[in-house]
Amino acid sequence: MVEDEDAEQIASRAPFMLALLGFVPFAVLTGAQFVPGATLAQTLGLTALNVYAAIILSFLGGIRWGMVVNAPDQQAVIPVFLLSVVPSLWAWAAFFAPGPWGFVMYAIGFAAMGWWDRALVARGEAPAWFGLLRATLTLLVAPTMLLAALSRII
Repeated sequence: MVEDEDAEQIASRAPFMLALLGFVPFAVLTGAQFVPGATLAQTLGLTALNVYAAIILSFLGGIRWGMVVNAPDQQAVIPVFLLSVVPSLWAWAAFFAPGPWGFVMYAIGFAAMGWWDRALVARGEAPAWFGLLRATLTLLVAPTMLLAALSRII
């Protein structure tokens, strides 16, 4: 049993490191919004952040799709297929939302996906490391989206 736990811990390192690297654009592009006098960088950064957030939120829905694509009973997982496209549609709406509202929508979307992914782990449908990864990233990304929204106001 110890060997299985060691193997899972080792296997979870790569996704965790990649996911943390994926957070870097959120942190850098949001942080750029608070650099005094960097107007062009802020405008370009906000646009890039908007695009990146939409892509990543859509990706999270794709993870759910991928988790059930090989399910033996495809009829039973139709609700998951349907719900897995919601993050993409939500991100699309957020992308076009005016002012700070798109980033508020992203924060809500990332928080909702974090909750849904933690529930998946709680039901035993994903490994424990996935729940830790998603909780960590949710606690990092959702506040950066709120900071980005704040930068549109101040």
